[in-house]
Amino acid sequence: MRWLSAAMVLGFSAACTSATQDVSDTKERDATVAPTTIAVAPTTIAVAPTTTAPVSTTVLVPDQTTTSVPLEDAGEEMNSEPSVPYMPPTEPSEDTSLCELKDLWRGPYDPVRVGFPRPTENVSPEGTTKYALVPIDFPDAPGEPFEIKEAAQAARGAADYYRQVSDGNFEVEWVLSDVFTRLSKPSVDYDPTVGNPGGSRNPWGVALSEEIIDLVDPHLDFTGVAAIFFYLPEATPSDALINIGGWGHLMLEGAFSTDEGKVMFAHGAPSTHGTRYNHAWLLAHEIGHTLGPLDLYISPATGDELASLPMGEWGVMSSYHGAPKSMTAWNRWLIGWLKPESIYCRTIASMDSVEFTLRPLVLAGAGYRAAIIRIDDHTAVVVESRRGLGVDHRLGDHAGILVYTVDTSVGQHQGPLRLQLPEDRSLGRTYGQGWPDALLRVSDSVTVAGLTIELVQSGEYDRVRISQ
Repeated sequence: MRWLSAAMVLGFSAACTSATQDVSDTKERDATVAPTTIAVAPTTIAVAPTTTAPVSTTVLVPDQTTTSVPLEDAGEEMNSEPSVPYMPPTEPSEDTSLCELKDLWRGPYDPVRVGFPRPTENVSPEGTTKYALVPIDFPDAPGEPFEIKEAAQAARGAADYYRQVSDGNFEVEWVLSDVFTRLSKPSVDYDPTVGNPGGSRNPWGVALSEEIIDLVDPHLDFTGVAAIFFYLPEATPSDALINIGGWGHLMLEGAFSTDEGKVMFAHGAPSTHGTRYNHAWLLAHEIGHTLGPLDLYISPATGDELASLPMGEWGVMSSYHGAPKSMTAWNRWLIGWLKPESIYCRTIASMDSVEFTLRPLVLAGAGYRAAIIRIDDHTAVVVESRRGLGVDHRLGDHAGILVYTVDTSVGQHQGPLRLQLPEDRSLGRTYGQGWPDALLRVSDSVTVAGLTIELVQSGEYDRVRISQ
């Protein structure tokens, strides 16, 4: 057995629900969920504090659901005559394998990473993968029937998200419990730092996850389930330790056992105001970990600026609250959804001056969707095009290119991806706009590692010039 199975664990309490992300966005509820036909139990099922659980119904979200983010604009755009035509690069791309930076932070069998190779033990990026969502409540914090419906809506939203960002390659199928499972103790009595492997005091919540799984296992079929998510009731007291940062434990070879086999990940999110309004995107963030990408923000958090969010809100693995929800081009490529023919790759040693056209990242189709310039064996500059379409529709009219660096020697919660901004550009949070000043517009430029990146033209496509 590899060393990972005995020693490799990841705590996601502060990691995936950090204070920097606990900002409510009341507009999000309408933007992230789709209608649901999930039956809701008429009352909250209370279970005596024993090892028995309520009889639950297994509910599978259909393979195809109504999309929760508008794509009609994308279709209209593709049928129109582009004002900026797609043009071949002035210098050809090099072999994309040159831009596959090796991960220097952790070994090849770690469940989350920033560089190549992607572990094959992670969830497959193609086909259908099952995830489970289990509403839980407590003697001091009973759940309400409407919350089960909200949980199902969020699950649908997360499924829609991955259908889009994967270009239809990856389907999320949900196993849902349609009743609350009542735990044995009050919520304030659960400490996620107790009972962890090796006596760790990190907030992994292993003992709590195991208690819940043991209760629901006889009544839910976990066959093929990669991860189990727990949904807390709104009544959970704010001072309950499980409601401060949540809890989670992830191992490639299986962190938890069920009657149907191993499950690699179990995660409980806080029931805070901001988290509930953004629950579909929180689920999308956590599912992202099972596919391989790591958290892009700094922990412990120091605030709301680049010191804590070096990628701002420009990636669901950095923040799930802002307007741009897309997964970054780097992570899409790492997962395997962007193919070599979609990546323009050059080494800095081969660079003089080059121009190329980028297709908006949210739109599938022929053409380059990202450019990667390799600086050395562990750093690169990435350029991608963003539009207010698809999962990024709340950007509205904001459009342009995003420039950031990747450092594969920097790991989880250390900021391996960092935005690169033009001089005098502010990154103060703008309500509902997701820090749009990070985008380079026509004639904007930024210099990084001796390279000057400029947006020359922008329309349906972006014409980019890189020189040194």
